Amino acid sequence: MMARRRLTFQLTPLLDLLLIVIFAQYMEVRQTAKTAQQQFDDQKTQLTEQFNQRRDELEAQYASQTGQLSATRERYSENYKSILKQHQQAGSALAQALNLPGAVMEQVLKLKTGGQGKDAAELQNAAQQLRKLMPSRGQELFRFMLRYDEMEKHVSIWELHLQDNGQAQFSDGERQRTVGFASVEEFVSRAFAASKAFAEPKPLVIILLSHGDTQAGLRRRATDGMPLLIEQLRRDAGNTRWFDYSLMGFRPGGAVFQPAGNPGVGGGSVGSAANAAVVPQTETAESGSGQASSVVPATPPSPQ
Repeated sequence: MMARRRLTFQLTPLLDLLLIVIFAQYMEVRQTAKTAQQQFDDQKTQLTEQFNQRRDELEAQYASQTGQLSATRERYSENYKSILKQHQQAGSALAQALNLPGAVMEQVLKLKTGGQGKDAAELQNAAQQLRKLMPSRGQELFRFMLRYDEMEKHVSIWELHLQDNGQAQFSDGERQRTVGFASVEEFVSRAFAASKAFAEPKPLVIILLSHGDTQAGLRRRATDGMPLLIEQLRRDAGNTRWFDYSLMGFRPGGAVFQPAGNPGVGGGSVGSAANAAVVPQTETAESGSGQASSVVPATPPSPQ
């Protein structure tokens, strides 16, 4: 018979080896977690820096665009004031050159053939003065007309005239609305609603506010409401157009913009007792030839 052999194992070294393996895996997992956390923190810091940098860039762009908008507004305002000044100067020069009674200017042809000695002599003197002034002032008038033509391309002029009956006549030179109001809020809301009937304006819109023999309370409400109306028009245009206003003061002769032909044609009412909404309008006033009538200022507007 073969003798049996007995195998013996030492478990202590194996257990030590197992513990070493487990500890090594633990250290590896811990190092991996630490590395992942570090990468997360680095990525978070990088994204935060990128966000702050992009925010600063956007804020700088916003400030730059705001500054450009303000500069554009100031430039338009300065150009408008300059053109009005040139208009006044041109009007003064012509008034000085043509120092004749109004009746003589309207009936020049009749004076030449009617033999009215006094008026004819005054006309002759005025013509001589005009001939003397034109060589020196002609270039100035020419420059003024060029600048005025450029303003016409970029600026729309609207007018709000407070009538003697307490209502406001709102016009863009082609269409006219009548606005009734008893408070600042009504003035703003109804004038804004009336502006919706006007043709699409140009990039810069100047609203001229004038008044006749209107009660002081209504004038004060309209004057206080103008900044609110301007702000609402700007918001409605999405800042793609700039609106401003000028206080023209007292005009006893009525509004500057008077519809040609029948004043009632092309008009509407806002806030009247019979109708509190804007009267829809589909066409402008027409003359006898079928063409849309034009509206020109009776006198050149001058800032006050």
